[in-house]
Formats: sequence, C-alpha cells, structure tokens
Amino acid sequence: MYLPVFAFIFIFQLIALGDEFEFRHHFADPNLPGDAYGQTSLVDIDRDGDLDFVTGRRGGDIYWYEYKSADTWVRHLLGVESASDVGGASCDIDGDGWVDFVTGGVWYRNLGRSRNFIFTRHVFDESLEAVHDLIIADVNGDGIDDVVTMSDQNSLRWYRVSDDPFSSWHKTEIGESVHAGITSGDIDGDGDLDIVRSNAWFENGGAGESWTKHVISAPWGRDMIEHQRNATMTQVLDVDGNGRLDILLVECENRGARIAWLSAGIDPRDEWHVYELTPAGEVLGALHSLKVADFNDDDLLDFVTVEMEWVRGAKSPRWWLFVNQGEGEFVPEVILDANLGGHETEIGDVDGDGDLDLCSKLWRPMEDNGNGGANHFSFLENLKRQKGNR
Repeated sequence: MYLPVFAFIFIFQLIALGDEFEFRHHFADPNLPGDAYGQTSLVDIDRDGDLDFVTGRRGGDIYWYEYKSADTWVRHLLGVESASDVGGASCDIDGDGWVDFVTGGVWYRNLGRSRNFIFTRHVFDESLEAVHDLIIADVNGDGIDDVVTMSDQNSLRWYRVSDDPFSSWHKTEIGESVHAGITSGDIDGDGDLDIVRSNAWFENGGAGESWTKHVISAPWGRDMIEHQRNATMTQVLDVDGNGRLDILLVECENRGARIAWLSAGIDPRDEWHVYELTPAGEVLGALHSLKVADFNDDDLLDFVTVEMEWVRGAKSPRWWLFVNQGEGEFVPEVILDANLGGHETEIGDVDGDGDLDLCSKLWRPMEDNGNGGANHFSFLENLKRQKGNR
C-alpha cells in the first residue's frame, strides 16, 4: 500500500551561514494526515542504497517515505496499530538483513518482498504501551542489539531480544522513569553501556542485570506540569575533549527550553558541572529534537535541535545548528527560519552527496505555520558539497 509520488516543489527557504553552511528546505510531504506523530528513523528500508524516513502516529499508522529526490518522496504504509507514543527505532531484529521497526511492546518485521508490502506485526510485551523513549543499545555486551524503553507511565527498562524474536522478550528493570530523556554510553569507562536519564545516570553492574542510580544535576523542565518535569532529550559525547563522556541536554516539553552540556569529574559518581548553551535573550519553544554529528568535517561533534510548533517560544519556530568550537564552546546558527517547526528530527546523508541532511515532522501543527496550518514532513537539504563544487 502506498500513495503516489509527491512532486511538490516548495523550495522557499535558502539559508546561507557565512561561507560554511547552506541549507535548502523542501516539503517532502506537505499533507501528512492527522497529528501526534513520533517514532522516527532515517534508515535504508528497501536496501536500495539510500536513506528512507519513518514516522508513526500515536496508536495509529506507521509510514515510511521512499526517497527519490529532494522534491520527490513516496509514502508507504509500514504498519498499523502502533503501541507507542513517541518512542520508535529501527533495528534488524530477526537478523535477516532487512531493517525492522520497534514501537512500544511491538516490532514490525520487514519481509523485503516489495515496497508496497506492509510489515508483519509481532508483540513482545503486550503490557508495554505509551512509550515515549525507545533506543537500541547492546546493554549486556553480547554483540546483539537490545531495546531500552521509558515513559512516565511505566518504568525505565531494557528488553533482551529472544532467540525466537516472535516470542516474548526478557525484561529487566533499570529504575524509575520520567517522561523523557534517555540515551546510552559508557559513562564510567568500564567497558559496558550505562543509561542516562535526564538528571541521572544508571550504572550498569555487568551484563545489564543490576543497576545503580547516580544523580547528575537539579531537575530540568518545569515542575508545575507533571510530564514536563525532567522531560529532556539527551546525547552522550566527549564535549571538551578530555577523554571522558559528557552529556548534552535540551528541554523537550516546555516553553523557554534550556540547552546545556554536563561535565563529570574524574569519577562520574561524584559532582557534575552544568554549562548552559541557551542563546542569550532567546525564549525558545520546546526542543523535541537532538542529534549529534560533525557537520563541517573538523573532527568536532556539532549538534542540531529544532523548536516545536505545538509548544512554541517567543518567535516562530526555528531549526538550529550549534557549531562546536572545541573545549566546550558552541556557536548557535539558525539554519531554517520559515515558521516551520520540527519534532524527533533525524540526520543523515539522504541524497548521497557526502554531507548531512535533516528530516523532521511535527507532533501537531500551528494554525498559522508556513504550510497554511497543515501537518508536514520537511527535508532540509545540505548544500555544502554542491557549494564546494561551484
């Protein structure tokens, strides 16, 4: 099942950032049906050598978009009855070489038969619903990817994919949950993956069977609304180049969102220091996107974040690139200012030209957005390589 190729050439925004960055906006789909979309991935679904975009609606349909060109994407139905809220991720669950998709307590098997064939739906935990965060990580160090989930409606936990992936998966509790904010990394440098959860990290005691919570910082988000308390997006990287992992963090559910990186001392079980990166004088919308990559080939990791339309700031929503200057310093650049927001943004070299592009969609649209109030999936094309060849 699929919809016709989109050929909407709404290329209305070209942003040039000095001599280094240049991006062009395209509506990959200016008429995304409904709202409440999360569950994003940017992967090669059909094994044709380029990246495709996945997004799923809370409790509803999941779509994947086949990339043809910057202005031409084909929307296919991937699956139905998503068991997730926002959390979704891609992984080859059954080891057959085709990328599958996981949402909530369900995974969708890619049979690789044709682009128009719906994935088959398999339940691994029928009680797991309303998942906000879902990541793929090898928690027990056996070389096989596991699934970590969290929501304020259930615990922080990880699932080991069973030898028979069509049966129930083994669940292990990590700790108590908040609404959002998990990622993984070897925080203590002992060779296994730990789990970060907004203002805390959970130490892996070995093979993921025991966990110890360590508080990092004071709460994030806003206390007055329950789901905003410690609701963040996080990434783990060595920000200052000292050989130890730091935590990058943005607030994801509240107006006036803050941006910061958190640095541990020699022992991450002790005090952490917070360095705020929020642009001076800005009242940002909720930042429900956070991705890390080297955008300018200087061997320093930059990051992208995007303001939501649904929880907007003092200005129209913008797409931001924070350029790493080294030693914990970043320069914020607006790479799209077109009254269009984003949510659960993904990055990758979509068009195969050697630079990093961005794909994003909405949770819910604003009535006065730059798309006439309609929901949309946007593709932000990086023109770095084309520019270099001029």
